[in-house]
Amino acid sequence: MPKRPLSPQPCGHSNAAKRGNHRDRRQQPRPRHVYLVVDDWERGYSVRKIDVGTFSPQAEAAPEPEQLPDPAVARFEGHHGRLAFFGAHGTKILAMPAYGAADFPVYDVETSGITLCAHPNGRKICGPPLLASVAGKLYMIVESSLAVLDAPPQPNGDECKTWAWTFLPAHLPPFQSPDVKSLAVHPDGRTLFVTARRRTFSLDTRSLEWTCQGNWAMPFSGEAYFDQDLDAWVGLCIHEGGFGHVCSCDAVPAVAAGVLQTMPAWKLGKDRLFHADRERHLGATLLFMGDGSYCLLECASADDQDEDEYAAHRVYHVTTFGLQYDKDGELRATRRRAHSYEMTDAHEMNELYKRPTAFWM
Repeated sequence: MPKRPLSPQPCGHSNAAKRGNHRDRRQQPRPRHVYLVVDDWERGYSVRKIDVGTFSPQAEAAPEPEQLPDPAVARFEGHHGRLAFFGAHGTKILAMPAYGAADFPVYDVETSGITLCAHPNGRKICGPPLLASVAGKLYMIVESSLAVLDAPPQPNGDECKTWAWTFLPAHLPPFQSPDVKSLAVHPDGRTLFVTARRRTFSLDTRSLEWTCQGNWAMPFSGEAYFDQDLDAWVGLCIHEGGFGHVCSCDAVPAVAAGVLQTMPAWKLGKDRLFHADRERHLGATLLFMGDGSYCLLECASADDQDEDEYAAHRVYHVTTFGLQYDKDGELRATRRRAHSYEMTDAHEMNELYKRPTAFWM
């Protein structure tokens, strides 16, 4: 193949300037998407990438569902019932088996590469682990133990270094992982708050010391996020009267002067964000997209199924929105956009049956 002839450089133009322009392009932020893990493959699980920027303004009626985006950006092969736990750290999605494997796959959404991570001690994980990405490291609470995963790059910049878990027996959490109801990272960026058995604890990831914050519970179901504009944590409301709503809660000091006896002030959002009724609702996951924007994924059984039938045919209602306090001090949703997807499970009673497994990255 003939080589393309070199063009003469104009006066004052240099290759260094060209390299600088290339660096500027490389430094442009990578577009982020929702990555949804689903059980739609007989040999394992698929990862579907959803572009929320294409959503239309939400109408009063739920939009008609479409098929999930195709093709899958990645697939995790594994025996059904064993490849059970998924987590995220940075740009990586971890597919952790419950037991029976020395290593498990990790998919990087930025490079589309697959690497391997060592299974925690090669031992069986009886219950779902709690995974939290804090201060550049991934922390795992499994049953009553604490472990940290840190994979620094090689000196030559190669990030293929084998990942490994470090268990911290001197810093055991004062609760069991299945008892966890909610978690949130403190605005200091280094302290993890966890609610378990109606008590709230915090972990300082520098000192690795646990502190009981008091006999109160954060009002969230699952993970909550600190919103700087609202100066509060935001999450899905766990209380009975808050089904389908988000709520905000004041963030307490990471180092409290004393143990709080009552929970911090909190406020229930005025807008109901779930599409399905209680009978068809299976679960929901809230993602924080930054800049005061959120994405809510609700999983519901399809309308063509009997209530007593296993929900093999399901619908994902995906809603993006912002939050702000109105003139009356009420927490309201703004800029609502929505889309719906449908799918059929490849297995009965799959591990992703209820709460959607999704990540914003």
